[in-house]
Amino acid sequence: MEENMYCQNRISYRVQEGDSLYKLAKQFHTTVTELILLNSGVNPYNLQTGMRLTICPGEGYVDENESKPSEGNTNKPTKTPVGGIVIIPGTTTQPGNNMGVDLRQRMRMAWLNHITLVKFYLISFFENLSSQNAWKDAVYKNAEEILAIFAQYYPASAMHRFRKLFMEHLRLTDEVAAGLKADPAFSGAAMENWYINAEEIASFLSRQTPVYNETELRKMFYDHLDMERQQMEAYLDGDYETDIEIYLRSQQNMIELADFLTSGLLAR
Repeated sequence: MEENMYCQNRISYRVQEGDSLYKLAKQFHTTVTELILLNSGVNPYNLQTGMRLTICPGEGYVDENESKPSEGNTNKPTKTPVGGIVIIPGTTTQPGNNMGVDLRQRMRMAWLNHITLVKFYLISFFENLSSQNAWKDAVYKNAEEILAIFAQYYPASAMHRFRKLFMEHLRLTDEVAAGLKADPAFSGAAMENWYINAEEIASFLSRQTPVYNETELRKMFYDHLDMERQQMEAYLDGDYETDIEIYLRSQQNMIELADFLTSGLLAR
């Protein structure tokens, strides 16, 4: 994936012992998703001490080394005055373009965050980690961010229905994860209802935005569920390389879905 994010203070950071993407995202006021997008091929579960990561610090980040004498520190910012806004991979527009650019960026980041937060939540669930509730809260906060984008275009009555469908998607994801954790061959009602819910979301969106091709949209949601299920199965089987490969592939699926949704909203 090409490195197309623009920022004023791009940093080449050397990974230290004990670092994780979550820790670095918090330290540099950015997100795990942005770190993954900026560093193609990085293994989010196994950062190697000494490896280099490109980081675009978020608003509010202050480099503590700026006021300290340099003693061989290599984690210094590389100044890149290229405009100051974040361009998601695949976006070639420059600062100052119309509101469609902002919508596209917001939609992409919201859906990319969705798959990232769900993934970390599921890992914490499978491993019974104490961080489980925090990740789950983040998943639901992200869902509200996605819904807020559509709320700018859909009436309140439609948003009530969309919120119900989206929350049902998250609830069913929980049930599918619990089923697979208990039995790798799980194929219970929750699995079937998970896909039925995806059909209902595609149908709902195509009614609200007729420019959407319902068949194409349904396939995108099916692909999303397929890859999420395959990641869960691979992780529970201990096949972490496959899990990571599918996760990285799912990013492209989310970008395509986000762009598809954006184009329909702009056409309204």
